Amino acid sequence: MTHGTTRRSLLLLGGAALASTVAGCNRAGNSTAANWMEPGGKVPGTKPSPSPSPSPSPVGDPVHVSLLNGDGDVRGVGMPIIAFFNAKLTDAKAFNAATKITANGSPVQGNWYFEETAREGAAMEAHWRPETYWPAHAKIHMDLPVKGVSAGTGLYFDDSLTLDMSTGTAYIGTIDASTLRMTVTADGAQFGTFPVSLGATNTPTSRGVKVIMEKGLDIPMRGPGYYDPHVQFTQRLTYGGEYLHSAPWNVANIGHRSSSNGCTNLLPADAQRLYNTFEIGDVFTYPNANGPAMTIGMGYGDWNVPWSEWQTGGALQI
Repeated sequence: MTHGTTRRSLLLLGGAALASTVAGCNRAGNSTAANWMEPGGKVPGTKPSPSPSPSPSPVGDPVHVSLLNGDGDVRGVGMPIIAFFNAKLTDAKAFNAATKITANGSPVQGNWYFEETAREGAAMEAHWRPETYWPAHAKIHMDLPVKGVSAGTGLYFDDSLTLDMSTGTAYIGTIDASTLRMTVTADGAQFGTFPVSLGATNTPTSRGVKVIMEKGLDIPMRGPGYYDPHVQFTQRLTYGGEYLHSAPWNVANIGHRSSSNGCTNLLPADAQRLYNTFEIGDVFTYPNANGPAMTIGMGYGDWNVPWSEWQTGGALQI
């Protein structure tokens, strides 16, 4: 911010005084101009403006914030904003209050939810989401002006951040374990129905809402009694190893019985099509799968946390 001063008016006044003084030298007895300025160029009766006091430096140990999300990301409507901290916070109220998020320029209501993390180099993580999925085809902007803000007694944040990402088509998949069909909508319209095979009884598929976390065109997979160096068109849903992927070895069971190691097996052509369609952040619901309930720590399981619980802030009260 530029602060206004009286420097220009003083210079103009000083110039006028100087002109009057020179003219007075040529008119005998005219000495009034000499009384306009005090020694040092001060106007009589004025006081110097006080210098602004510097802001006090934060006291304590710094906490650094980083984001998983990046500027320019195009994500599905279920993608949370994820922050990592290099030290554990003890107070998150100021951090949460400072966060401002808009979608297409309009404010979005939501909050951070704090939890433990397994990320190397991080001591804690937090996810920010609204009550319902992001709007499709939206520009998401976040301001996080927390540099110098308290992170708890003896702690302060040492950086501020902004984020500009966007959402694409709202792809929502629902996987029915009783019919072994995955129904997908795109912006609310029917996109397609695809046969699947889910986890066998001894290697079940977790139930609940999952979000694509990462994509791999051709990756190695290892599980109970098997290793395959080339599994194609993979889209990760959990940290524990549940994926959507092509399963050419299991074609006979796809759409008929659940025999996988917990993944959602797809016919090769369907897997390729969906790999080229879906993005990180797209949402898949497993309402009646045979495994344990999905939790936030199992992946981007944010949407399994009831909104009333989410608003508490999780591991730290907000």
